[in-house]
Amino acid sequence: MTVRTTFFVSIVLGTFAVSSPAQTYISAEPIPSGDIVGTTNLNKILNLGYANLELWSQRLLNDCHMVQNVIDALSHNGGIHTVTAANTRFKVAAGGFEAVTDPSFVLTVEDAGPLAASQSDIFVLDNALGYALNQGGTAQFNLLFNNKNPFVFSLDYAVVTFGGTLSGLQSQQFFNYLGTIDPKLWSGTNAGFTQVNISSSPIANYLNDNSMLFLIGSVPKHEFIQGLSTAASTYGNATYSPIANNGNPTTTKAGAAFPGNDWIAFPNGDQYLTNLGNPSQQLLTALAGLRQQHLQAVSNLLTAIDNGNVTQYLNSGFQCPAN
Repeated sequence: MTVRTTFFVSIVLGTFAVSSPAQTYISAEPIPSGDIVGTTNLNKILNLGYANLELWSQRLLNDCHMVQNVIDALSHNGGIHTVTAANTRFKVAAGGFEAVTDPSFVLTVEDAGPLAASQSDIFVLDNALGYALNQGGTAQFNLLFNNKNPFVFSLDYAVVTFGGTLSGLQSQQFFNYLGTIDPKLWSGTNAGFTQVNISSSPIANYLNDNSMLFLIGSVPKHEFIQGLSTAASTYGNATYSPIANNGNPTTTKAGAAFPGNDWIAFPNGDQYLTNLGNPSQQLLTALAGLRQQHLQAVSNLLTAIDNGNVTQYLNSGFQCPAN
């Protein structure tokens, strides 16, 4: 799910036949808030198209280690204690919001069992990613909803799963197709999805993100179910879940929260930073440096756009900004 946001998902699987530990999904988009870069520059970036933005995101994730650097900054400076390489994976996948599909950094975090990351650490990581990636808002969800989790509230969702593999471009195509079935589920207020892996071993199989998780937007529940299930049944190679005991499509509940930052009112990201607990000055300095690194990466991309050499820049001229 995009809109310059982080998408952090806490999902209860309902009638899904899954016996895995609970999973948390975080989708943090590298495209910055328009409040920071301006509407004109944001449109320049979005007009590059999904394929170019996916390659740029891959460069930031794999070459510049932007997600890992945020995790390391938090871990090394006492911000988090339970997020580790054993319980967390991440890759570039698709997220959609209000008719726009962009690449995102999708994290799969195990939040139950002996290797679990704590909900408080995941919440801190979510906010730190939103801050470092200059996002306007974040959303969070968790794989076995616990109403004792203080960071979330209940929200309906459903999943469309595809046979085989699912690319970001294919996710975009289905999201656009959904708009032909019911425009409110595509371009309506808070309509969106994130591309995730839902299987018996999400951590092990995190590279095969062949499901699209849709949160209910500002539509009635029956309209959400009817539109999304109709799109899945008429698209081909797509399966809607969950299905109720009577065989009809239904929804299940996610635990959701939407932290974010108004960069106009709080240009230093204070609304994210207040959710980091009691961060040390060393941590704040490290995260501020990572935020500036991301802004420099955005600036470099805009320069390539203005110079008309985006393809050359992304394929052979890309360099990670210094931190």
